Amino acid sequence: MSTDTWEERYSAAERLFTDRPSELLVSQRALLHPGMRALAIADGEGRNGVWLAEQGLTVEAVDLSATALTRARARAA
Repeated sequence: MSTDTWEERYSAAERLFTDRPSELLVSQRALLHPGMRALAIADGEGRNGVWLAEQGLTVEAVDLSATALTRARARAA
């Protein structure tokens, strides 16, 4: 999908996806340690990136949608 398509999708809804992190990611919690770094690709509104940060990781989140990243930053704050 194009950047424009994702911007349209995020702009049309207050929240596009759930707030809960991926069950697969949560199942790997024992492998995560504070101070580790994580790259959250296609993180959208930040459900996985914010959760990783809450576990003490330094997170770099990327997404095609500027709207989604703005929402993720707001959640992280």
